[in-house]
Amino acid sequence: MPKTLDAAYAIQQQMIAALGLPVLGWKVGRIPVPLIVSLGAERLAGPVFRCAEIADGALAEASVFIGGAGAIEAEVMLRLDRVPDHIPSPEEARNLVSEIRAGFEIASSPAPDVHDHAPFGIIADIGINNGILLGPALDAASFDRLEVDTAIEGASVGTGRACDVLDGPWGSLRFLVDLHLRGVIALAPGQWISAGAITGVHPILPGQCATASFGPAIHIGCTAVPETGIS
Repeated sequence: MPKTLDAAYAIQQQMIAALGLPVLGWKVGRIPVPLIVSLGAERLAGPVFRCAEIADGALAEASVFIGGAGAIEAEVMLRLDRVPDHIPSPEEARNLVSEIRAGFEIASSPAPDVHDHAPFGIIADIGINNGILLGPALDAASFDRLEVDTAIEGASVGTGRACDVLDGPWGSLRFLVDLHLRGVIALAPGQWISAGAITGVHPILPGQCATASFGPAIHIGCTAVPETGIS
């Protein structure tokens, strides 16, 4: 088990190399509050190897590991258009993105106790990301202020707004650029940024259905299915 952020990210890079899959994006998560001061960081990052569209009116599939940890997170997804050579201001960050979508991050790991080893185990275990699901486009002018509600099996499990999570999605993007410039991760145009859980991290089991509303007009849904192996 790594005991520093640097060691955890080094293992993550070894995992990326071992899997040999193209990195389609990056997820952003939270450092446990009691460790923020000692670690000097509020966020963590992990690679995304799977990306799928949520068809209009249909339930997408979210693959979770049987016997491991499985959760769903309602998030905004930012499509990176270009990678800057400096940490952008919040205003500059907006100009780096060509699309903004509603979506889900599938947070699943074969290790059932992975959350007990946060943040180091989570970072090393490729951010426990098992893919992202892309829903409809969001209005760039107001997306971060939409009220988001997540439900599992029809029961609400969390609400929130993207703008209220630390310094919002643009803060997540700026965090990733900083990691990129320091050589910790490698951003590339066309990658998707899963900008952080808006309503929380919600456990889900195979067979259960999750839905999320982004304001009154946009609704997405998925059904958890057993993981069969990354391909």
